Amino acid sequence: MGKSQINYCGLLRAPMSWAKIGRETIKGFLANGADVCVCERKGFNYEPGFELEPEIGANIKSRFEYDITLGFEYPLNYGRMGTKKKCGMLCYETTVLPEKWVDNINRHLDILFIPDEFNRKIFTDSGVCKDKIRIVPYGINPDYFYPREKASFCGGLFSFLCIAMPQKRKGVDVLIRAFEKVFGNDKETELVLKFPYIPGKSRYDIDAGVIKTVRETPNIKMITGNYTEKSMGVLYRTADCFVLPSRAEGFGLGYVESLACGTPVIAAGWGAHTCFLDETNSLLVDFKMKKAGEIQYDNFSPDALLAEPDFEDLCDKLKYMRENGDELKKQAKTFKCEDYYWNKITADMGKILAEI
Repeated sequence: MGKSQINYCGLLRAPMSWAKIGRETIKGFLANGADVCVCERKGFNYEPGFELEPEIGANIKSRFEYDITLGFEYPLNYGRMGTKKKCGMLCYETTVLPEKWVDNINRHLDILFIPDEFNRKIFTDSGVCKDKIRIVPYGINPDYFYPREKASFCGGLFSFLCIAMPQKRKGVDVLIRAFEKVFGNDKETELVLKFPYIPGKSRYDIDAGVIKTVRETPNIKMITGNYTEKSMGVLYRTADCFVLPSRAEGFGLGYVESLACGTPVIAAGWGAHTCFLDETNSLLVDFKMKKAGEIQYDNFSPDALLAEPDFEDLCDKLKYMRENGDELKKQAKTFKCEDYYWNKITADMGKILAEI
């Protein structure tokens, strides 16, 4: 069998998770010996000055060179791939996929990579041809995301960390209200919010009133802008808990990154992240299912559902984490990070692509 040859297309110059997944996918294929032709796209929060790794930049081309194209791409763009074989990477958060996504997947793709069984149910229930679907998770780079040297807290300020898009779907609004109620102006406890941009850039973002609360609460800090992957790893390792009570998640990359750094997690009890989060490695918040409405992305389905985190249970989980952090950190260390290394994931993807 000859060397694998793959075109990759998608957004790369941005801090969002799908751009990161694209970069790590390319690096994984290259590390495994494949030839990769990179055709980058512009998309939401595209930043022309965003620095790409040299091995990615060296493979950027103006046109596809090979017969197989893989892309973490907006589904309505699948028809633009224009090669013999077309493969997508995708996930979704609520219970119903947009109809136009289903149509474009079935019409244009030979293979669709999704990260877990949660997504398989959503995609097949929505009408995606089950024979197109292959499951491979998203992953982490162990060069950046690895456990801290000391297993216990050193005392002093207890830091809750939330890394997310500043959107309503992510549940950061309910987190901010819960933190303010439980810890108020507690000088020994803080909440750090790391957003890739200042909220207000997207119609899906949290309301201005939520940001006003952040600015008026001394022990809530908001960080925006780009961090390198190395700096993101440091951010996770210096936190005492990663908390993100998302109403809907298509995978939950931040939870994997946090556990890889040995930092315990609080999350909502529904979503794709529950394929790898459970009571053995995290605290899961109670929830009630409700209509997704305008929170869902690119979708007008009146039937789509998501989970509303229970406010009081989230408050209780924050308190419990504050009081039992050392024990929960030991619990976080049981997570098998090796299953989520990009070199392994892209090796599995390469085997699948070789068969089409």
